[in-house]
Amino acid sequence: MRFLGYFEQICSIPHCSYQAQKLGEFLLEFSKSRGFEAKIDESFNIHAIKGKPKICLQAHYDMVCVGEAPKIELENDGEFLSAKNSTLGADNGIGLAIIMDIMDEVQDLEVLFTSDEEVGLIGANAFAGEICAPALLNLDSEDDSEVIIGCAGGLLAEFRREFEPCELGLGELFSSSVSEHFGTGLLSNEGSHSTSAKNCTQNNSNLNADYCESSGHFGTGLLSNEDSHSTSAKNCTQNSSNLNANYYELSCEGLEGGHSGMQIAKNIPNAIKELAHFAKNNGANILAMSGGDRDNAIPTWAKALVSASSKLQSKGLVNAKKLDLLGAKELFAKLCDDDLKNTIIMKANSADFTRRENSKNSRIPLLNDFLLALPHGVLGWDEGLGLPKTSANLAIVRTRLTSKDENARIAFSVQIYARSSSQAELTKLKNSYEAISELAGFKSSFGPSSLPWEPEQSEFATSVLNALQKYRPNAKITAIHAGLECGCLSAKMKQKGKKLVACSIGPNISGAHTINERCEIKSAQIIAQVLRNLLKNA
Repeated sequence: MRFLGYFEQICSIPHCSYQAQKLGEFLLEFSKSRGFEAKIDESFNIHAIKGKPKICLQAHYDMVCVGEAPKIELENDGEFLSAKNSTLGADNGIGLAIIMDIMDEVQDLEVLFTSDEEVGLIGANAFAGEICAPALLNLDSEDDSEVIIGCAGGLLAEFRREFEPCELGLGELFSSSVSEHFGTGLLSNEGSHSTSAKNCTQNNSNLNADYCESSGHFGTGLLSNEDSHSTSAKNCTQNSSNLNANYYELSCEGLEGGHSGMQIAKNIPNAIKELAHFAKNNGANILAMSGGDRDNAIPTWAKALVSASSKLQSKGLVNAKKLDLLGAKELFAKLCDDDLKNTIIMKANSADFTRRENSKNSRIPLLNDFLLALPHGVLGWDEGLGLPKTSANLAIVRTRLTSKDENARIAFSVQIYARSSSQAELTKLKNSYEAISELAGFKSSFGPSSLPWEPEQSEFATSVLNALQKYRPNAKITAIHAGLECGCLSAKMKQKGKKLVACSIGPNISGAHTINERCEIKSAQIIAQVLRNLLKNA
């Protein structure tokens, strides 16, 4: 089982999405050392050819990093591979390792290692080379009894809005009476405070109040880039004795999580949705929130600062903890911490996104109402294939301060990832997102989308099925509700006037994109042997 040694090497090299160049360089040098003519393109795809190949083996070399990853403490109990307190990266590291094993033996072979698949099939979409072999076999599937010939397309959306502190009921946290507690540098150290906070009058007899009451509570002009603040925020006043509200920390942690495509139909609890429903059901208002790790993973955790006029008690999956004013301020600072797992948000705000400004201002609903309005889960079912046709994953929520001076505003951002086997359904969903965001006064942004890979039966897929059925008699040809690079690469070759047939197989992997990820060793052995048999008979 030479591939296990290669997988261990892969685990020792950090390769989170957007940060996998070192692993790419390793794979490039490995390919050359095995006699392949290999090169790396501008998008960090590694393309290697040896002899006269009839099959191109393909896998991606980035991974979803959750928990302590990219540090991976590999565990092998003889039956399964797993990692301690992190994602394992078997998706797609075990595919890489199996291909490396095959490269040691086969003389006529083509290999394509693609970059940044987990964040939108970026490498495959940017691949400008030409695949020489007439058939492509992708090793990114997670069930050794399936030959995949179709997958869903994807659409990544983000929604952003900036608020004055008083609009969210946070004027008290920014007031001079507690300014010394901003020791983390979230606001200016010169003792200045936001204009909106200065104009909030506070009755200090009750420090548990949290609102700046105003007839213009959901004011306009918040999307302006000007330094001036909204009239409603300037005029907001706070009467603690009348509102008698309290601060709480809500948390939902340690949920099962899972792949947002492969496991979306299991109705796994979404930590972000759980907090939003709890707040709505208990009359609480979300003031700041962070939750979720990756757009393609169902959120396992979320934490929020909320206000409530009545006592909150922990219930179900949500824990409620009462806070004094200092505790509320400290939690707000923690939720706004720039070091808080926000690398995907920073990338999502890159030039790859096209911005759509709202044409008009509108009443802003409470933040929990906005989260509840966004869809999550299966939105349509394909009866023929017995899997979701369309789904959405409410994936990431973050709260940030726009600056560290007296003009600081609070930026609230949400990411959601949609999938569908129908491009028309993805377009409809995009229209719905734009409408919801405009009604809520948010900006909507859309990242690069991937097209659905429509199922197509081929002689190559049948030959792969026959080879697999020697070990898994019940193996079948099907499609999945997740993203694969096969369709993208086939479409690119079609544009070049070349027909490329493709399908995907892979070993049994469970809990992908979570710290519970495991890979069955015997299953990986089977996939490696299937490849040997296919290449021998090609």
